[in-house]
Amino acid sequence: MASDKSKIDRAAAAKARPLGVRGYRVRDVARAAERRREILLGAARAFAYGGYDATNMDQIAHECGLAKGHIYHYFRSKEEIFTEIRIELVKRLIERMAAIAPLAAKDPELALRKATAVAIARIFEDEGRYERALPDPVSLSPENQKRIRTLGRRYEQMFANIVRRGIDQGVFVAGNPKLMTFVILRAAFTVANWYREGGKWKPQWIVEQVTDQLVRSVREPGARDIT
Repeated sequence: MASDKSKIDRAAAAKARPLGVRGYRVRDVARAAERRREILLGAARAFAYGGYDATNMDQIAHECGLAKGHIYHYFRSKEEIFTEIRIELVKRLIERMAAIAPLAAKDPELALRKATAVAIARIFEDEGRYERALPDPVSLSPENQKRIRTLGRRYEQMFANIVRRGIDQGVFVAGNPKLMTFVILRAAFTVANWYREGGKWKPQWIVEQVTDQLVRSVREPGARDIT
């Protein structure tokens, strides 16, 4: 009886495991997630070096140190890999924004500082350092372009809500929250264009200094502290 129950439990556990892209059951979910991340990082390097259109699956496999067939266990195509790189980047930003956004009700300036710092700091992380070289190629399918745009707009809306809170409370200068968000985020994102790894300006110092300048650019002169 116990043996039969054990077999049933093992079968149920196996059935509960997620399916891979080829329909097989993933035995080690944590290991599969780590391997997937390794592939996305390797592919991001390959795309950054050669561009999307000029990069093929052989080059991605070489950059990852894996056989091409192994990559196909996790992704169906180059486009799927590229799309997931972009989506994962924005999802991480949204997750961090979700933790910051509630602060805006009481202290919008603190919320804006944290949100801006996150936008800058991501370029110093493994997942974000190649992002500046990954513009959306026109050859992406409309469906994947829409997926990327939808997430990007959701993130920008969360950021704009913080700016709007600050304007409503008299902490930030009056203006269009969407336009102000656009200016702040573009300035934050372009740090990736001039940062030089190993230079005299260290990542944490850059994050602090650029964040301070951007927040001060929208702060209402003489606004009282909301704490």
